[in-house]
Amino acid sequence: MDASRPGARLGERLRDKLPEIFIESGSVVLALLLAFAVNEWHDRRQEDERAAVAREAIVRELHANAKEIESTRSALAPVLASLHGALDAAQAEPHELKVELGLSLLSPAAWRAALATQSSQRIDFEWTMRVAKVYELQDSFLHVQEAAVDQLAALPPGGDADGRRIAAALLPRVGALAQLADGLAASYADVLGGDTTRDAAH
Repeated sequence: MDASRPGARLGERLRDKLPEIFIESGSVVLALLLAFAVNEWHDRRQEDERAAVAREAIVRELHANAKEIESTRSALAPVLASLHGALDAAQAEPHELKVELGLSLLSPAAWRAALATQSSQRIDFEWTMRVAKVYELQDSFLHVQEAAVDQLAALPPGGDADGRRIAAALLPRVGALAQLADGLAASYADVLGGDTTRDAAH
C-alpha cells in the first residue's frame, strides 16, 4: 500500500481549493478597502459640511461687525469735529467740547470657534488668510478703542477753559481710532465683496 497517497490526495484537494481561497481572500480584502474608502468619504463629507457651516458663521459675523463699525464711524465724526473745533485758535470764545465715545462691540467668536475646531483647515486657504488679516485689524481697533476709553475716563473734570488741553490730549488717539475704523470698514467690504449690509451669506 502506498503511504504517500493520502498526502498526495490532500495536496490535490488543496490545489483545487486554491482558486476559491484566493477569491474569498480577495473578496475580504476588497470589502475592507471599500469599507475604509466609504468611511473616509463619510468623514471628509462631514468635515466639508462643518467647514461650510463655519464659513457661513464667519461671514454672518463679519456682516454684523461691518454694520457695527459703520455706526462707530458715524459716531466718531462729530467727536473729531468737536476736538478740532476746541483746538481752533481762531475761536475767541471757549469751545464747548463734547466727547461721546461709544463702544464698538466687534465679535471674533465665530472665527475663534472655527480655529479651535480646526474647521478652517477645510476652508479655502486664500480666503482664510484674508479673513485672518481682517480679524487682526479688528483686534488692533479694539485695543486702541480700549486705550481711548481709558484715557477719556482718566481725564480730570474741567470746564470749557480746559477744552483745548483735553482736546490736545484726546485727538491723537481718537484720530488713530477713526483711521482704524475706516481701514476696518474697507477690509470688511473687501472680504464680503462690497456688500456689508446683509445679515448672512451663502
